[in-house]
Amino acid sequence: MKLSSAIKICKEKNKIPLIAEIKVYSPKDGPLLKDRDPLEILDKYKKGGACAISVVTEPEYFKGSLEILKTVRENTDLPVLRKDFIKNINQIEETKRIGAEAILLIACMLSSDEIYKLNEYAHKLGLETVIEVHTQNDIEKIKDLKLDIVGINNKDILNLERDKDTVNPTIELVNKIPHSVIKISESGIRNMKDIKRVIDAGCDAILMGTALLKAKDIEEKVRKIVNARW
Repeated sequence: MKLSSAIKICKEKNKIPLIAEIKVYSPKDGPLLKDRDPLEILDKYKKGGACAISVVTEPEYFKGSLEILKTVRENTDLPVLRKDFIKNINQIEETKRIGAEAILLIACMLSSDEIYKLNEYAHKLGLETVIEVHTQNDIEKIKDLKLDIVGINNKDILNLERDKDTVNPTIELVNKIPHSVIKISESGIRNMKDIKRVIDAGCDAILMGTALLKAKDIEEKVRKIVNARW
């Protein structure tokens, strides 16, 4: 199933579409997986009701790997998003070979021409793209692209997401993205108040990792978010 389809189906069921992330390490928060089996985390995410799984594969700063992506892909029928610093078509091809449904492209790390070429190539291979933005300049850079999903990162990836937790970037940018495009709020989401703010502002889904991985009861945390009412 496509990532976009999973989000839409979840919304139709009056659930909060949650993309739950498996991330080994955070430059700000330190170790997150802490020797736990990724499949154990995956099982809790699925039982809690997550609509999709994100896997951070960036090795240098986030200590991710393609092996974790492969393991997750082989053990779930949920859509899988690969998050990494994608800069060339080889990375897109390896993502396709592994079987992930979607790939992250970070606007601030790429030129307009690079984003266009990588976006087109991913689509050619049948992958969806999540184009990540953090500023108005990023939105200007992607305005002429064929967009599947736009992810608003509440933190500055160029600072390795070490800045403070806030959802203000989502609130400021969400209505500057075309209504027809699926919008995700990423990072810096810590509590139900934050979730309500971004959903009320116009986001279709949320992506969370650190807050879930640090929870005492991951499955219950996911379930509470997915079934939130206000």
